[in-house]
Amino acid sequence: MMTIKAFRLLPLAALCALSGQANATSTTDARISELENQISVLTEQQQSSVADRFQFDGFASLNLQVANNKAGYVGATDKLNLDEGSLFGLQTVFTVNDSTQATVQLVSRGTELENWKPQIEWAFISHEFTPNLKGRAGKLRLPLFMLSDYLEVGYAQLGVRVPNEVYGNVVATSFTGADMLYDIELDDSSIQLQGFAGSHNLSSDKTKFRAQTTFDQIYGGVVSWTNDTVTLRSSYAQAKVTSQDNWTLGGKPLAATTFNDDPAKFYGIGARFDGENLFVMSEVTRTETQGFYPDADAAYVTAGYRIESVTPYFTVSHLKTKDNDDRKKASAQAVANSMKNPKDPAAAYLAGSTQLQQAVLDMQRTSYSVGARWDVYTNMALKADMTYVTNFGDTNGGLAGAAKDQSIDDTMVYTVKLDVVF
Repeated sequence: MMTIKAFRLLPLAALCALSGQANATSTTDARISELENQISVLTEQQQSSVADRFQFDGFASLNLQVANNKAGYVGATDKLNLDEGSLFGLQTVFTVNDSTQATVQLVSRGTELENWKPQIEWAFISHEFTPNLKGRAGKLRLPLFMLSDYLEVGYAQLGVRVPNEVYGNVVATSFTGADMLYDIELDDSSIQLQGFAGSHNLSSDKTKFRAQTTFDQIYGGVVSWTNDTVTLRSSYAQAKVTSQDNWTLGGKPLAATTFNDDPAKFYGIGARFDGENLFVMSEVTRTETQGFYPDADAAYVTAGYRIESVTPYFTVSHLKTKDNDDRKKASAQAVANSMKNPKDPAAAYLAGSTQLQQAVLDMQRTSYSVGARWDVYTNMALKADMTYVTNFGDTNGGLAGAAKDQSIDDTMVYTVKLDVVF
């Protein structure tokens, strides 16, 4: 009888089980739907969080220039040119955490050498160890000048370009390595100490002489003081220079233009006054390189006065090489050896090369710039500039066009430029 009763209860148990299964399925579907909603919300929050960690900035310069001759100052000739001095840049900063960031800057320039080829100027990780101490590692800008951090950002510069006599004499503008920055807060001012070390490989397409060059053992330091109105700055750097490639000039290689672990040094001091209306900035530099490359002193003074949205400005800049006599002696010796051995092609080749070195590397010139900046919008500036370059002395002013045409002893460059940041 107990077995019969058990079998009779089986249909009822089956019905209960089916009912329970149906309820369980309904509950499970509800839970899955709820979980899917939660995952969707979390995904949106995560995507929003990642997007918030990115900061994108950009800058661009449209530069129109022409000169009264073919001297070649800042790449200007007697033909209207829209490429030289024009560029486009993008910068991305990703916040890794509260103390760490990753920065990448990509710049495309219109110069004859680069022809709008995009190149990475900055690519580094920065970490804030304390509120006063920061370290960076990767590809960084060489902090030689007061405007080193803004070399590409024309909007951050008063005039149409940085003074070429000072800034154009150093071919290496970045390095791969690390630096440390330490800020010292005073009562009404602050001091920043910066030390850096690394190396740099200068590709042949970055220099007009088409020579692959390596800068090893780069290290140096910067000390700056500011109270927001006045800034004083000094910098020092040194490196070992190596290049197995002879320079190329006019498609022909120059003899004795290589480097073999030769020491190079840079010294710079600068000052800036940025008042309510008056702006004055000046830098004095010295570069020294063992071997054929010229040692040079350079300096400039820029003054501007803000009148509402317009700032007229004036700049005087000067450059002079200090070792002209060394190249003169080397050229005279090479010519004398060639005359003693008139049938030796190597001697004749060396004599011609040393004469070209003297013509190209002996430099003296002074430039006078008059211009105005109009801040059209908060992120856009229109500039116009006239630059007169003269005082070549016994040299060709370091200008390729003047070296080819000995009748050129000065040049005038006219420039209109639009700078924007976004």
